[in-house]
Amino acid sequence: MKYFLNLFFLIIISTPACIEPFEPEVATYDSTPVVDALFSDDDKPSRVTLSRSFPYSEDKATLVEGARVLIEEEGGPSSTLNESQPGIYQNDPAQFRGEAGKRYRLLIQTPDGNRFESAWELMKSAPAIEDVYFEVKSRIPDDPNLNPVKGLQFYLNTTDAENNTKYYRWEFEETWKYLLQFPEHIRADFGDGPGGGDDQIIDIPFDEFEGSECWKTVQSTQLFIATTENLTEDIIKDLPLHFIDNSTSRMYIRYSLLVKQYALSENYYEFLRKIVESNQATGSLFDPIPNEIFGNIRSADGKDIPVLGYFGVAGVRSQRIFVNREDLPRGFGAPFGPRCTNDTIDLDFQTLYTRIRPEQITLHDYNRNLFGNIIGYILTEIPCARCAVLEATNEKPDFW
Repeated sequence: MKYFLNLFFLIIISTPACIEPFEPEVATYDSTPVVDALFSDDDKPSRVTLSRSFPYSEDKATLVEGARVLIEEEGGPSSTLNESQPGIYQNDPAQFRGEAGKRYRLLIQTPDGNRFESAWELMKSAPAIEDVYFEVKSRIPDDPNLNPVKGLQFYLNTTDAENNTKYYRWEFEETWKYLLQFPEHIRADFGDGPGGGDDQIIDIPFDEFEGSECWKTVQSTQLFIATTENLTEDIIKDLPLHFIDNSTSRMYIRYSLLVKQYALSENYYEFLRKIVESNQATGSLFDPIPNEIFGNIRSADGKDIPVLGYFGVAGVRSQRIFVNREDLPRGFGAPFGPRCTNDTIDLDFQTLYTRIRPEQITLHDYNRNLFGNIIGYILTEIPCARCAVLEATNEKPDFW
């Protein structure tokens, strides 16, 4: 038998390889409803996103607009969610929010008349986050030809002394302040075009000047989950949550990390765990075959319409940490903002119009000689002149 197996192996490895395209058979769920919903007891709005599935050859989902979306409390009131953006529905927590110990379900009626409902979900109370802290670390890049990257690794500790939580999810929101190298002090008005007689350069008024300070906020997109089900105590200790390296402007002035901790039901945790496992598959021949991941939502009309997604209900607690530049060791280093080049041109409207018309270059200020006389214009790339182009704002957040 051993000889036969060795011979079989030799035949396989000595046979010329043939590569043929393989098209997997994918279940035909054309335009299947997809629900992404998490309802909590937070004082910020909870969100329900409705979309439809799409073929794996495409890369964008169609959002479902104009639906009627309600959250109902068992034995209590219900609340209709407002469509704040296309396909995104939110509650008003001042009028209706979750409460630990109560059960809720989601009701949806799509514009085509189909109705869907979730199973009842119990909201658990989330324990407080004990600590969010960071350590300066060096991370080895995936590319062995690159040098280690220095940065901050954030960790989290939490404990539920009553051993009731067991299933956790975390989200975070990072906000940081950075500087514009060349903010706009002047702007050009060409009227009907250069040479039309109404060309002018306008000094930006003080009350319209955006300044050089920007604040950018980014929401986490990765799923962070954990369970203590098989542990003797309901304790999460030194959980690696987020790493940022010093190649960005996050650490130049001040950085804020807001962490939200959710207490999940076992079913919701299992749903998220399957998603994480599916996303972590490397695509090799020996990976598990992907399957549809169905949740707790079904047709309310008894129709054979599959629904992807889950109506999650979870209590939440949050904690914010700030990191100031002086909190970091000497030599940590970080750029103060976008790195851009500037250029100077003569006082010529035709040249100015040609340079800034593609909307990738903008005016920064006048170019002056040693005596303060204007001799030209200074141009720069837009990311170094405006906060909004990088989806940032020049308005300081209230929590800052």
